[in-house]
Amino acid sequence: MKILPRYLFNNLLSPLVYLLVAFTLLFIIGDLMDTASDFLDAGTRPLEIVYYYSLRLPSMVIMIVPLCLLLAVLYSLSQLTRHSEITAMRACGISIYRIVRPYLLMSLLCLIFTAGVNEYTGPKFAYRADQFVKQQTHSEEDVYQKQIAFKNPNAGHVWYIKQFDTRSFTMGGIKLVQQREDGTDQVMYNVKKARWLDARWWFEDGEIQTYDEKGNLAGPAEPFQTLEMRHLPEVPEDFMGEIKDPAYQSSMELWKYIQTHQFLSPETLTKYEVDFHHRLSMPFVCIIISMIGIPVGAHTGRKGAFAGIMLALSMFFGFYALQFTLEYLAKQMFIAPWVGPWGSIITFSIIGAIMIHRMR
Repeated sequence: MKILPRYLFNNLLSPLVYLLVAFTLLFIIGDLMDTASDFLDAGTRPLEIVYYYSLRLPSMVIMIVPLCLLLAVLYSLSQLTRHSEITAMRACGISIYRIVRPYLLMSLLCLIFTAGVNEYTGPKFAYRADQFVKQQTHSEEDVYQKQIAFKNPNAGHVWYIKQFDTRSFTMGGIKLVQQREDGTDQVMYNVKKARWLDARWWFEDGEIQTYDEKGNLAGPAEPFQTLEMRHLPEVPEDFMGEIKDPAYQSSMELWKYIQTHQFLSPETLTKYEVDFHHRLSMPFVCIIISMIGIPVGAHTGRKGAFAGIMLALSMFFGFYALQFTLEYLAKQMFIAPWVGPWGSIITFSIIGAIMIHRMR
């Protein structure tokens, strides 16, 4: 990296790191004020509270990083403008696009980071944190055991599960029906217990009942002690999709749920499609934030910090207000599902591009 890009990059990195630390601490303090009474009543140990916030923080990255990036861009550029460094760069023939390039590079790095956390870590850890809080005030059965019904039309499988342990992926009271293409029952498994071991299901203490093509019993049920179900395509994550709220599911989990639940009503599928596009689009806020903060920050040094910060924050919250409105309209089926989350991204990216272009 050349001297000028490295200087601009480091000039942005320092305030960004300080802001990330500060806002993380503010988030922990604010959340602790809300949950402290629950932890005290449950007798939660300090190390368990630390564990809880290690689970909560990844889900907040998608909110903390864009806001800190916006404030860091405003501060960095306002300092450069106040000391006439941008004017000196322009006088030396350096284009405005070359000046803003390190800031866009930082926003791209933040996009990649938030996208990875938002997809692979945030939803999973947020769900565990939610379960941890419930565990402090409820019995273990209330937290981990769920009654679920699951249908896999591609494989012709219909599951009825009385109990499902989300920690060990152990099920109890299972009835699995294998259906033919015409919808008639072919085989039914009544099982007391099932375990997920070695990437396959193992049924324990059950019986197998077969049916003829007319749906009548084809002989008595055959009991078994242990049965390896190597051919079953369902994995624990499929059943977790029935349990978890969409807020705790990654985009891949939401997409798989949509593809395997085409039998649901259009209204329900539309809501899941909007949530799917929302999770995909959120990391791109980092790019939008930089495109807004760069022109505002460059003028802040000359016109005063307060006015520039208020303008940038107004646009920041205006972005989320527009996104909320469009997503509401999308879930009500007034607009296409993808327009809800991506409409605000497209709108503010155009606004940011125009603002940067006018900086010339």
